[in-house]
Amino acid sequence: MNKQKIKIDIVSDVNCPWCYLGEQRLKKAIQESGDAYEFELHFKPFELNPNAPQEGEPKDEYFIRNYGAEAMPRLNASSKQLEKMGKAEGAEFNFDKANVVHNTFNGHRLIWLAEQYGVQEAVAHALFRSNFSEGQNVNDLQVLKEIGVANGIPAERLDSFFSSDEGKSEVKSLERWAQQSGITGVPAFIFNDKYLVSGAQPAETLRQVFSQLTPSLQPLDTSGDSCSIEDGNC
Repeated sequence: MNKQKIKIDIVSDVNCPWCYLGEQRLKKAIQESGDAYEFELHFKPFELNPNAPQEGEPKDEYFIRNYGAEAMPRLNASSKQLEKMGKAEGAEFNFDKANVVHNTFNGHRLIWLAEQYGVQEAVAHALFRSNFSEGQNVNDLQVLKEIGVANGIPAERLDSFFSSDEGKSEVKSLERWAQQSGITGVPAFIFNDKYLVSGAQPAETLRQVFSQLTPSLQPLDTSGDSCSIEDGNC
């Protein structure tokens, strides 16, 4: 019997902690599904802070400038909640280390390149971990090169990649695709090019989605925590 194929486009940003949690929950759901399905995963770019300076910006300054000082209690509460939830999902959050809002465009270029070598999932995970667990600058070209090489991209391929324009127009095009699809917050999961599930859903919810993916599937009405460009809720 042939397995049912499930294609999943994962729209996310390296700076989004809920995306890291959502990635881990999706991985758990896939593992718990055993051999029931054949999965095809693709990571698609979404920049929450496309105008972030190349050197980054302190997180507190960024939130106060964009959302006012009243956003800080919400940010601190969300951080504590994420640390607790992350422990249960294998996503380690060390927000005392990751205190800078980075520009993530080059990170998305690396994820785009990684797909050519079949290591996109590994590279995306490494970027999340580098940012939120280790507190590294995920816009530092040396950090990006090290992540790429460690996960199977040839060093000689990366030597001139970031100094070129390669991948820039492709990433911008994919970002426009996400916007045109009506996505304003991440993570967002698009199943079989048709059904959208928003937010960092629990693994159990995602397994239910897998089981519903049949030709007669009706639009899915789900919601979950996510990072939004509209209200600074992250």
